[in-house]
Amino acid sequence: MFTPIHRALGLEPGNLTLEIIKKAIEEGLEETSDLDWKKELYNPKKPTWFEEASKDIAAMANSGGGWIVFGVGEDGKNNGASSINPIQWSATDEQRILQAAYSKIGPPVVGLDFEKIPCGENPDDGYIVLMHIPDSMDAPHFARKGNDAFVAPRRNGPHTVPMTERDIERGFRERFQRGVEQEKTLQGYFEQAAEALNPEQGVFLAIAAVPITPVIPADPIPSDIASGHTRPWAYSYLMASQHGNKSKEHQTQTCHTSIWDSGENIMGMRQWVLRSYALADAKYRKYLHNDGTLVGAYQLGGVQSVSSALAEYLAGKPNHCMSTDIEKALIDFFSLLREHAQERDVYGGFRIRVGLIGQPGEPIVLRRMYAGISLLAEETDSEPIKRFQPVSTFIDPLVPIEDILPPLRTLALDIVNQGGIQNLQIIAGEES
Repeated sequence: MFTPIHRALGLEPGNLTLEIIKKAIEEGLEETSDLDWKKELYNPKKPTWFEEASKDIAAMANSGGGWIVFGVGEDGKNNGASSINPIQWSATDEQRILQAAYSKIGPPVVGLDFEKIPCGENPDDGYIVLMHIPDSMDAPHFARKGNDAFVAPRRNGPHTVPMTERDIERGFRERFQRGVEQEKTLQGYFEQAAEALNPEQGVFLAIAAVPITPVIPADPIPSDIASGHTRPWAYSYLMASQHGNKSKEHQTQTCHTSIWDSGENIMGMRQWVLRSYALADAKYRKYLHNDGTLVGAYQLGGVQSVSSALAEYLAGKPNHCMSTDIEKALIDFFSLLREHAQERDVYGGFRIRVGLIGQPGEPIVLRRMYAGISLLAEETDSEPIKRFQPVSTFIDPLVPIEDILPPLRTLALDIVNQGGIQNLQIIAGEES
């Protein structure tokens, strides 16, 4: 961690401590464009508390990001830190602020991060809480004011002021240019995924997730982290068969329920390549980039390890695959993406693109089982996909896992619906 407090005090990167805060107070450390002292937390009993919160958050996001520190008073003259005023802090307070950032600012500010510093050994002694607002690629952000008005604030030194028309115009122009560059980057990684496996061996799912804010510079991913991901696993919460039976963060091995088995990891250029063994029935490749990007390819068709009943019907049809395997691949990828984002400290979410890659000139056919019985539905029940339309979305894998499930379901349905499949069978329902 490297904050404006570290910078002003000439400290090396590291965790903030109560002693460092006291040092900042001794020196009367003044507010800057990326540092704002707050004596008190936003008071939810005030009807307009969210206006203040959204204004502060949007201003930081529109100004390159910064830190708001709750529990430190200022002197009122030079906007310098002057006193410690511990606050009470709970998960409810955090969720309230996150909700304001999502619903009271347009476009939403994502990737907020909180750190709390105990002011004593007893929780009743209170905390100093630091809120980090990242530099936003979606600036300019507009904060709600009243019922039908918005303002575009920015930081001007220690003050928050409205953006001028020229500021807003420049912000939109820069956002458009960033969007063009991000689209080129996402498409480039998606093309890497689309070339990772051989469609002659079977149709496969290609998927790329690119962080809005890549980790730069990025340390190499430790080898033990990479090797740990070669064993198939998933979050139980995302699976219909286990949803609600375990804690929301519980992880379960999936080597016995999916067609992909363990593999090996190979060091690449600023990335680790996770790949199936050469003789594996179902091939896969996953690319864990140091900057937080994640790319994957999962073979779906032409797999010999399926049950004998399915093998009889799918043999010799590499462009045919089970719709349930698409769901399993998405669960595997999103579970890995959550872990990868946590390990890399990637905040702000990911842009994602998914596609099905099959033999050219042949339609892709998604097959399903009849509900309640182990019998493959007729091929005529499916709609042949002559040209698959890649699906793009945005997901922040670091939000509470229950908030990941809805966009995951939407993404899966956008894929299988193209093949005439109406319902999901593996991914948990939102109301389960």
